[in-house]
Amino acid sequence: MLQMLTINFPFPVSANQYWQIHGKRLIKSKKARAYISSVTYTWLVAKSNGMKSFGKDATLALSIAAHYPVRCGPDSDLDNNIKVLVDAMETAGVFHNDNQFRHVQISREKSKDKQGMVRVNIKECPNELDVHDGTFIVKGVHDG
Repeated sequence: MLQMLTINFPFPVSANQYWQIHGKRLIKSKKARAYISSVTYTWLVAKSNGMKSFGKDATLALSIAAHYPVRCGPDSDLDNNIKVLVDAMETAGVFHNDNQFRHVQISREKSKDKQGMVRVNIKECPNELDVHDGTFIVKGVHDG
């Protein structure tokens, strides 16, 4: 049976706020480190309740429903936050490496929550996906 998980994480910081220059080096900002810590904590709680990490050989499909914080509004860049989320999940140990993803689906959702959140679904899927270009239905991901 293919492994699947669904988990809610805090809404990510913007990629624009993720890095900062420190001397001659580029380092993760204080906001980035705090976000990674919150994702790691959420993942550790989920693991203590029975969720399992994906192994390094798993081929994965990722879907993200981004529930934007009220302050951001619906016009914020969707892709600006997703890389931060994926990097934080990798650091937390949800999966081994983001190159395991063969299919990624992202949706922008309204939120009444001041903080917002992201609902993440990760599912093991076949290595070679058969994508139907007309409907974007992916065999092995959307068919059960």
